[in-house]
Amino acid sequence: MLEMLRHLSRIALKNVKFNVNNECTVRGMAGHSKWANIKHIKAQKDGLRAALFTKIARQIRLAVQEGKSADPAVNSLLRSEIDNALKKNMPIGTIQNTIKKCQGNKAQLKKHRLDIRFKRNVYMICSIYTDNLAGVKMDATAMIKKSGGVLVDVGHMFEDFGLIETRCETSNKDNLEEKATEDAIQFGAEEVEVVDAESGAVNFICTPAHLSGLTKTLSQNGYSIENSEHMFTPNNLIQLSAEEQKIYNVFLQKLRDVQGMEDIYDNVE
Repeated sequence: MLEMLRHLSRIALKNVKFNVNNECTVRGMAGHSKWANIKHIKAQKDGLRAALFTKIARQIRLAVQEGKSADPAVNSLLRSEIDNALKKNMPIGTIQNTIKKCQGNKAQLKKHRLDIRFKRNVYMICSIYTDNLAGVKMDATAMIKKSGGVLVDVGHMFEDFGLIETRCETSNKDNLEEKATEDAIQFGAEEVEVVDAESGAVNFICTPAHLSGLTKTLSQNGYSIENSEHMFTPNNLIQLSAEEQKIYNVFLQKLRDVQGMEDIYDNVE
């Protein structure tokens, strides 16, 4: 994943209109606070690398499943995940073994969501990929309750959206803002951020429903996809005392150990 830089050039697409056969409106989002929340979440997630290869292997399996082929020559999704794995320094032998295992595993991975309230005021949304939800949920529910959590809908405490981190393959860095803005409008992004003009790092925000389509469109129009994910940002952040944080960290580790756990979003500062 890209590391967010402190100084960034942000271009809000609020109330921008353009004509492509008919007049369309690009809806602005939450402005500076949204990017700040994304930086908060990305900083947390980028620090959790212990299970990186497990997550990459899961994404490779999903790519084989969704692309209906274990051949990267005909499966663009798989080819993209292999490129990502190599960028993350996953050994080629590990990648090949992962693909080989996928060919012999007919069970279908599916994405599921668990909403949790921990103690009094910590709210969490967890994304899990598994082919055995009943078993995973049974084990996870027992651990969550024993730790002081409860499964309850917390969706109203978060805003969800699609985040696509890219590198623009252009030689004209001076016009990167203009190009990224025009592409965001044309392809249906809701907001765009030039993270680093020199390296061509550009982030796009879109609705979750358009995440897959926009990712594919950007990859076909001069952007190298570094990361694409459905994210959740909290409406409000809370601070925990040192003792509360210690207890929460123990619970977090237990959650990360849940089989198939992909991402954890919370409202903790």
